Amino acid sequence: MTAAGVLRVAAAFGVDVRDARAEPLGGGYSNESWRVRTAAADAVVRRYGRLHVNRAALLFEHAVAQHLAARIPEVAAPLRDAAGATLRYDDGAYVAVLPWIEGMTGVRDARTAAGAARALARFHLAGRDLHVSGGMRSTRFLGIVPWLVARFNRFAAAESPVARALPWDDVIVALAASIARVAPRAKELPHAIVHGDPNPGNVVVRAGDVRALIDFDFVHETERAYDLGALVDEFARPDDDGALALERIGAIVAAYDAEAPLTPAERELLPDAMLRHAATLVWYVVTRHGERTPGDVGGAPRYAARVCEIARFAESIRRAA
Repeated sequence: MTAAGVLRVAAAFGVDVRDARAEPLGGGYSNESWRVRTAAADAVVRRYGRLHVNRAALLFEHAVAQHLAARIPEVAAPLRDAAGATLRYDDGAYVAVLPWIEGMTGVRDARTAAGAARALARFHLAGRDLHVSGGMRSTRFLGIVPWLVARFNRFAAAESPVARALPWDDVIVALAASIARVAPRAKELPHAIVHGDPNPGNVVVRAGDVRALIDFDFVHETERAYDLGALVDEFARPDDDGALALERIGAIVAAYDAEAPLTPAERELLPDAMLRHAATLVWYVVTRHGERTPGDVGGAPRYAARVCEIARFAESIRRAA
């Protein structure tokens, strides 16, 4: 996008762009985002460019954001244009405008981790009366994990650099064991609308407090333990490539539980939720990079290493939870 195009889109959604300036925001791989600085409230213009993105998926994300924004302060709803729409097709891509939320992202300290856990619990509770119809953006552990195993078997058998790039056998064995553990207790796992990617980059912090959960690209309906597992996997590390700090897990789980009490099965299967999250990222990164450059696995080795680490420390994670 150009700065002029960004301001044009912002104006279409009711932003007063007189004397405004547009600045590109970093960090996006598939989507392009710009900050629009105005004399009043700043805004973010987002151009969606994810692989295979479609209008229905984006409208689902917007519907979830609107629903939750009316119920909890940590979610902001997209702006509407004069016709009441939150999404437009502009210059070959879908675009939207969101409120700018002042603060920092990428913070991983204990206070932020606990605040993020509480916000995530409120996120899940606020979506209890939001229902998904017709299988739209809905998955289950015993559907997605066997599907991942099948995909990883194909990657491992391929005659390409992908087959040699990752420890596929170790990842597959870890997931197969996880399926066996989850199967007898899957019906004990409550379902929810989940954020899908609650990592430090999607948590806005200001003055030490969590102000917002952002970026709903992966929002969907599934077992809520998946989201908690993802949060623990991300916030119980000093950085993306750091080892799990097992001593952090208890406080994160306790903070979530204080807002939305966990079932015994959710605590017992926390390592499996973490495995599913890390394995999903393996698949996503390999697929995303491979579609652009065949054989490229990008940062997938990081997440494959996480799968192996979580499997190795599964019992310690259970005790910590």
